[in-house]
Amino acid sequence: MTFRNGLITCALAATLTAGVGLAKTHVYVTLAPPAPVVETRPAMPGSGYVWTPGFYNWNGSNYVWNNGAWVTPPHHHHHYVSGAWVHSHHGWYYRQGYWR
Repeated sequence: MTFRNGLITCALAATLTAGVGLAKTHVYVTLAPPAPVVETRPAMPGSGYVWTPGFYNWNGSNYVWNNGAWVTPPHHHHHYVSGAWVHSHHGWYYRQGYWR
C-alpha cells in the first residue's frame, strides 16, 4: 500500500467511524425480554472498579444473556448508567448503557 492510499484509507475509516456515533438506529423486537438473571457479583478485583450489570442481547431470533462484569471507568468520577430494554409503539429496543 502506498503512503497516499494509506492516507485515503485512514480518512475513509475516520469518516465512517464518526458517522456511526451519530446514527441512532434501533433494532425493534416484538417479543418482550425475559426477566433479568439474578447475578451473584464476584469479588471486586481491586479498588476503583465499577460493576456493570448483565443484560439480554437480541441475536435475531432469541434473547441471549450477557454476564455482568467489573470494569474500570474511563475517568475517575464517572459512574455507569445501565442499559435497559425500552418499550415503544414499534416494539422493544435496547438502550445501551453508558458512562456519565
